Amino acid sequence: MKRNNGFVGLLLIAIGVIVLLLRGLFGIRLFEFNSVDFWVFIVLLVGLSFELAFFVIGSKPGLLIPGGIITTIGLLFMFEVTTDWNFAEYTWPVYIFSVAVGLFQMYIFSKRQKGLLVASLIVGGVAAFFMVCMLLNRISSVVRPEIFIPIALICGGIALFCSGRTKKPQY
Repeated sequence: MKRNNGFVGLLLIAIGVIVLLLRGLFGIRLFEFNSVDFWVFIVLLVGLSFELAFFVIGSKPGLLIPGGIITTIGLLFMFEVTTDWNFAEYTWPVYIFSVAVGLFQMYIFSKRQKGLLVASLIVGGVAAFFMVCMLLNRISSVVRPEIFIPIALICGGIALFCSGRTKKPQY
C-alpha cells in the first residue's frame, strides 16, 4: 500500500467516525438528505476527487482546473438546493467564476505562468462585472433611479462643499 493511500484511508475512517459520533451523541445529522438532492453531493464529490487526485499524485496540476470548476459549481448547487433555488437568477455569474477558480488554482500550484493568472483575472473580472450588474439591477428595482441619482448628487455636492471649507494651517 502506498503511503499516500494509507493516509487518505485513515482520513476517511476518521471523518466517518466523527460523523457517526456527531449523529449518535449530539443528534447532528450531517448526511441526511432527500434522495432527490443526492445528485448535488455527486457533483461535489467529483470536483473534490479531482482536487484530491492532484494532491495525492502531485505532478498533474491540470487536474486542478476541472477540480476547481466542478467543486465551485457543486458548492453553488448545494447553496441553491438549500435555498430552494430562490437565488438562481442572481447567482448565475458563479458559473463563470468557477472557471477563474480552476485557472487560479493551476496558477498557484504549477509554475506560476503569467498567462494563467491573466486568464483567471479576466474571467473573474467578467464574472464580477456580471454580478455587479445583477446587484445593481436588483437595487434599481427596489430604489427608483429618478430619486436615487439626485440624492447621490446632493450628497456628493455636500461632501465637496464641506471638504473645501476646512481651514488650512498657515506657516
